[in-house]
Amino acid sequence: MWPPYGDYLTQLKNEEYQRHVFAYIEREDTPRSLLFQLDLLRACGFESAEVLHKNGCFAAFGGIKAR
Repeated sequence: MWPPYGDYLTQLKNEEYQRHVFAYIEREDTPRSLLFQLDLLRACGFESAEVLHKNGCFAAFGGIKAR
């Protein structure tokens, strides 16, 4: 999937643009760890955070926030 997209980006503008887009994807579209996500919930004011299910790199989690 990535080589054809890279070719498209290079043809659209140039190789520097392709590197820029790929770096953006790496930085913004890469999931953070579960512990990072839970800490972020707490930092945003959630009183508790709980992991409901985790399998490999997928997790269902939530938190309770006081009003």
